[in-house]
Amino acid sequence: MNQAQQQPLQVLGVLIPGGVVHTDFVPSDLSGTKFTLALTGISGKDISTVSELVFFLLPGVSLPQDHGAMLFWQIVSTPGTNNNMSSTPFSTAATTTEFELVGAIANHKPSGVFRTGWSTHDQLSSALNSPSSTVTINLGVSIEPLAHVQNVGMIKDKTTPVAKNIAMDLFNFMQSFDTGGGGSGNMVVPKNIFDRWMARFEAKARVDPNFFMKQSDES
Repeated sequence: MNQAQQQPLQVLGVLIPGGVVHTDFVPSDLSGTKFTLALTGISGKDISTVSELVFFLLPGVSLPQDHGAMLFWQIVSTPGTNNNMSSTPFSTAATTTEFELVGAIANHKPSGVFRTGWSTHDQLSSALNSPSSTVTINLGVSIEPLAHVQNVGMIKDKTTPVAKNIAMDLFNFMQSFDTGGGGSGNMVVPKNIFDRWMARFEAKARVDPNFFMKQSDES
């Protein structure tokens, strides 16, 4: 059994700010590297009010060397309008969506506060507005090599890549408005181009705070 497979269960914690700490992750396969947790205590339309999740390593424990923990979420829709939380998200009648990435932690970054984007998530909004089902959230964790975690832009020294990716996003936006009238090496754009870019950037960041880190790293 490799080091990642020897990982004890009570290593990770998650909470909604102001709520209780959840540590009861359970294995979801035989690899010892995949875990799930039904996010109890909140359901229905209250889910859309949760803007952040806190994800962390419990005190005194660590992940396998050179590994990180990636946190995901999915929608669980159970037929019926009964909103009590005794119903299990793993019932045969429940339907689930694909997991979506929230954030990641590692031994050198043992905690993080991550935006959920739930308030503007179209698929979640549709599920919450359905009168024929109860909606809950299921969390998933995958213990992955740190190189893989870094490749998706979740954990690394982000100072230079963040600046580069934001600058590239601005450049590409400005270039899309270039009239070509400035000659070689120059760009002619509307006077309010920065305000328009900033509005677009903020709107995209509200939906996915890490969108600019998911672009291809050309360095």
